Amino acid sequence: MWDIGHLSPTGEAAVNMARLWGEDMPHPEPGGRDTVRLVPLTPSRWKHVRPGQRITMHEDRTLADTAVILEVHPPCC
Repeated sequence: MWDIGHLSPTGEAAVNMARLWGEDMPHPEPGGRDTVRLVPLTPSRWKHVRPGQRITMHEDRTLADTAVILEVHPPCC
């Protein structure tokens, strides 16, 4: 689940789902760095995401990790 800047109707951060996989290793090490790809489950909610933007990953309400967007590719088809 990723916080990409949307708010819920109650004003809390709304999270968005995306499939994640590592480019160089199957699972990034805790505290490590890796280049990963995200494939949003609802691409229309991710249209505002831009290179350089920092987003946060959540497993529940707690922060699990952060990412800096390197590039964005619109969905094909």
